[in-house]
Amino acid sequence: MTRLSEERTEDLLRESLEHLATRAPDGAEIREVLAQRSRSRPKMALALVAAAVAIIALGVPLGLRAFTAVPPAAQRNADWAVLPYKPGWLPDGFTEMSRSAKPYPAPQTREWGGGESGRIQLTSTPLSERSGPWTIAPAPDQIIVRGRVGMAVAVPGQGMVLTWSPDDVYVLTLKLADVKDPRAVGERIAEEMVRDDRARVSGELRFGRLPAGLELSGVKTFMKISGGATELEATLAGQPTAAAVVTATLSGERPEADGAEPVPVTVRGRDGSYLPDREGALGHQNATVAVQLEGGRWLTVSGKRDKAALLDVADSVQIVPGDYGWFGKPPE
Repeated sequence: MTRLSEERTEDLLRESLEHLATRAPDGAEIREVLAQRSRSRPKMALALVAAAVAIIALGVPLGLRAFTAVPPAAQRNADWAVLPYKPGWLPDGFTEMSRSAKPYPAPQTREWGGGESGRIQLTSTPLSERSGPWTIAPAPDQIIVRGRVGMAVAVPGQGMVLTWSPDDVYVLTLKLADVKDPRAVGERIAEEMVRDDRARVSGELRFGRLPAGLELSGVKTFMKISGGATELEATLAGQPTAAAVVTATLSGERPEADGAEPVPVTVRGRDGSYLPDREGALGHQNATVAVQLEGGRWLTVSGKRDKAALLDVADSVQIVPGDYGWFGKPPE
């Protein structure tokens, strides 16, 4: 991508620091933020307000830039299943393989695969008053995306990870795994990122009845060898980012017994099976109710609830037309 000149970089630094100085909070707010944050932060975490104030006091070298982002002012998507951003460019051969979303303020994710060329994942996370407003990164890790400062770091087990805010509403995280020259590719993708607001996470399942205290917390649509699949998650009410308590899946694959003996049960008026909690070659698996539906596809409901509760979820879940038309396609 086209990089800013050193002269423009100095201007950006100066403007940013001046703006930062005018917005710096008082000491009480800094202490409050420090009390709420962990002492040990991962490299990718947004820096504390205190760090920004300290840098102003000490004097900032030209190689280090400060970026200010205001709390959300623009309207966010009213429907959390609508995906806000998409790449305007991807390397040849990359096609979309999965979409997932959780209720605000949890993230939304899209993933593209390029076979042996690697995988690219885009996560959109709404900004909040506590997720900024200042981001400070060491000079070698900094990138400029359309005049805004972001960061790019190699994260063990994840590949190259780029993080930046394209507006005052979202933080975008781009992960490139097994991609050749990932930083250069990632910076080009970031530069050509565009608003979407039309693509949706629209699967084939809707929860009916759920056990008391649970609510819908996520939907994912993805590609398997047997075709498109939909997965719904339910967590404790008000905890959309917590681990799923109950999961419902519709796909072309039969669930693995993994050493357990299936118990015959009636599911949706059909002969189905119940698999208890089990430990096997696949590790720990929660109790599962499964039934093969008309057309050959399998409905599976599993989770940390008893057989009666899982059967009730399976009997009441709604099966509706889903949108898999984007599978295997580059961004449109």
